[in-house]
Amino acid sequence: MANRVANFIRITIAGGILFLIPVVALVFIMGKAINFLYSLSKPITARLPFKNVAGVGVNTLMSIILLLLICFLAGIFMKTKVAKKIVQWLEDRVLVYVPGYSYIRARSKDWFSDEKTFNWKPATIFVDDNEVICFVTDETEDYYSIFLPSAPTPSSGSICVRKKDKVTFLPLTVSEAVSMIRQLGKGASLSVEEVKDQVFENRK
Repeated sequence: MANRVANFIRITIAGGILFLIPVVALVFIMGKAINFLYSLSKPITARLPFKNVAGVGVNTLMSIILLLLICFLAGIFMKTKVAKKIVQWLEDRVLVYVPGYSYIRARSKDWFSDEKTFNWKPATIFVDDNEVICFVTDETEDYYSIFLPSAPTPSSGSICVRKKDKVTFLPLTVSEAVSMIRQLGKGASLSVEEVKDQVFENRK
C-alpha cells in the first residue's frame, strides 16, 4: 500500500513538472515578446492624442495588437509547404527533447485546429484483460504506436506497439479523453459502451 501511494505521488509530481516546464517557458517567451513590442510601439503611441483605452495603457494595447498580428501572419505562413518542412525538421531534431512538447502540441491542435488527421487519436486497448484508454500517435501498414497515459497526469505514461485489429478508436477529442483521465475515468465506461454498441449494430 505504501509503495502504491509513493508511486502515485512520484508519478503525479513528475507529470506536474512535465506540464509546467513548457508552460513556464511559454509565459517567459511571451513576456519577453510583449516587452520588446512595448518598446517598439512607443514611437507610434507617442504621436497619439490619448494615453489609454478603457483603462488599458495604449502602449500595452498596441503591443498586444502587434503580437496578435505577428501570430496571425505566422499562422498564414504555417500553412505553406516550406513552413511545414521547417516545423517538421525542428520537431524531429530540437523540440522532441523539450519535456511535454508532444502533449502540449496535441492539446493545442485539438483546441485551435480544424485538422482531423492529426496523429493523436483517443482509443482503447486491452492490457491484462482490462480495457485501457490510450492515444494512437503513429502508424505503419499493420501496427499502431500507442501512448498509455498515467492518471491523473496524462502528460506522462508509457508506450507500446499493437496490431491494428487490437485497437478500438473512441469518438472523442483529445481534450475529452484527457479530461476523463484527469477525472480518474469519469465518463469513460459510457464512451466505451457507445463504441461497442455501434460496432455491434454495424455487424447486424
